[in-house]
Amino acid sequence: MAVTNLTVLQGDQATPPGWTKIPKDLNEGAGGEYLYFAYEEGPADRAITDVYFLLGENQPTPKDYEKIDVDLNKGARGEYIYATFTRKEGTPIQELAVVSSDDPSINPPDRFKRIDVDLNKGAKGKYIFLCYRT
Repeated sequence: MAVTNLTVLQGDQATPPGWTKIPKDLNEGAGGEYLYFAYEEGPADRAITDVYFLLGENQPTPKDYEKIDVDLNKGARGEYIYATFTRKEGTPIQELAVVSSDDPSINPPDRFKRIDVDLNKGAKGKYIFLCYRT
């Protein structure tokens, strides 16, 4: 099994059946909307192989990437940040996690890699990072 789809849940929005919600508020310590990543798992041939964050409201989505049209700093007055992902050839992502800390050098969980984009950038909350395991 691999991660095959990714979304952002807002507030008390229900987790879609069969999906996994990461129970870490993406605006922790910054106010704003309660936002959470959720992902779906399925066969490796449909796996997400990369997650990329757009910084700025008008940054174009890279070719072959799907944009999740929710500002990850919604209501927190930080920089506009949008998640994108692709299923193009590459190593399948097996699992996702979110870490947060007052320390910007927080390490990812064991066997995970951290995507080095603070998802609270400019919002003065906790340092929040998406991590993945392949």
